[in-house]
Amino acid sequence: MDVIAEGDLPTLQRWLDGVENHPLRWFFKSRRRDPLPPGTVYAWWRNPILTPIEETLVLLEAAAPAGLGAKRREFRAARGMGQPAMERFMPLRAELIVASLLAEATVPFRFNTGAGPDLLVGGDPPAFGIEIGSRSPSSLSHLSRALSAALRERGLPDGVEIRTDPIPPVAIRSSVQRSIIEQFVPPDGSPGVTALRVMAAPARPADGIPASWLTIRRGGSTTSSMAPFNSPHMLALAQSVAMEVLRYKRKIRQSQKLPTLLIVDLSGGDLPDVRYWETTFGPLWQPTDTYLALGAMHVLTTRRVPEIRFSINPYADKAAVGIVSEPLRGVAALADLANRANRQPR
Repeated sequence: MDVIAEGDLPTLQRWLDGVENHPLRWFFKSRRRDPLPPGTVYAWWRNPILTPIEETLVLLEAAAPAGLGAKRREFRAARGMGQPAMERFMPLRAELIVASLLAEATVPFRFNTGAGPDLLVGGDPPAFGIEIGSRSPSSLSHLSRALSAALRERGLPDGVEIRTDPIPPVAIRSSVQRSIIEQFVPPDGSPGVTALRVMAAPARPADGIPASWLTIRRGGSTTSSMAPFNSPHMLALAQSVAMEVLRYKRKIRQSQKLPTLLIVDLSGGDLPDVRYWETTFGPLWQPTDTYLALGAMHVLTTRRVPEIRFSINPYADKAAVGIVSEPLRGVAALADLANRANRQPR
């Protein structure tokens, strides 16, 4: 039984009251292999993943934007524990984080409970919208977890070492992942391989993204995802955002409701290098794109304040970009938008 000290993460406790099978409940228990000494209390309230959630919820409750009740119900409806459940929860976390940035800076907004962007900023009618998306390609970390889980199910040591050459793949096709897992853990129960070298082909080789070779060995615990900043890895990720988020039909319809900027959370992928987002994504804009700007967001699970860098749609009306960027100038994590808008040629 948990020993809960009164007042520890009180807002999170209220939001989770009566909900036991929730992704965040995973962090309420000690995961140490050896049991805690008798009489020792696991201080879950100091968990570095839970404390930023508490900070986010405190800011939102203090601001009390319209629609917060709907978000609280959505938060409470999340189910499951472990990595897959947490991955399903992350898009909601991203929306709450961006909303908390507005709340902290006292920018008026409300959660949209109808059609259109996730956040409506300004009065009634709103001045503009913010749509929150996410892109978490099935990459090296996904393969490592899936392979380790398959080994555990077979009763084998689950340590896995993965190295890449020349750069990590942004995404590994599901058929390639299945083939790798089946070679290490054959369905017929045979021993399988202990080491493998395989190519993870890029989704669009014509775009100049080199193929990645994976060297996988049982044993160890290293997943090498090192790549130089501003590498083809980031270009491949930007291409996937353009095709699978920016130009997704539902997203386009949302952006047509009112002037809207899009923020895409890339935290679930390997090596999101958002510092070079403007130069990486800039050439990918098309005249038919309807969002005013696209922000790439990266936030650690142990932090509330994200890093966000923007690319402004060069085909967008500059006055509309100014309407969106100026109110966000005082939001530190979003100020990059106004800074870039000011550098645009008039």
